[in-house]
Amino acid sequence: MTPNRGRATLPETFRTERLQLRPFRFGDEGAVLAYARDPEWSRFLRILPRPYTADDARDFVARQVLLDRVTHPAWAITLDDSVIGGVNLRFTFEHRSAEIGYSVARSHWGRGVCTEAARAVIDAAFDTHSDLVRLQARADAQNAGSQRVMEKLGMVKEGVLRRSRVERGEIFDEAWYAILRAEWPDAR
Repeated sequence: MTPNRGRATLPETFRTERLQLRPFRFGDEGAVLAYARDPEWSRFLRILPRPYTADDARDFVARQVLLDRVTHPAWAITLDDSVIGGVNLRFTFEHRSAEIGYSVARSHWGRGVCTEAARAVIDAAFDTHSDLVRLQARADAQNAGSQRVMEKLGMVKEGVLRRSRVERGEIFDEAWYAILRAEWPDAR
């Protein structure tokens, strides 16, 4: 039996105070392109193609639509029915852990959008999977904004992996953060 068989899935949609999180769908490509082609938005997302094109947006949305919702659920972050970013989880059930990733259009930076969306997803992950022990995130060590989001979520900085990633020939450091199930009630 595979460790994922019979696992519950997280909700397809969430409503927070200001946001709706829903699965990405065909038709979101224009909104994704609008924020993803911004070089400042993608500065710390070195894995993304540059320049970011309409084909890249189509490929991204298609990959999101096809993700396995048990092991790798993803949601579009919407505000007033407009897609302004995304949040996803990647579960490693055999290790009782998950990794969260998020991004939001630069025009919404500094407004608590990522924190609000990520908090809803983390709540659902811990509520849905009683055996989940750890939820982690990572960011380019120079990405202070993403690290602030992790800190607002109550995550603890576990360290910086020096020169740990290579993307497009660039070597960079990664900051790793995590929160444990036992810590989450206080962080909520």
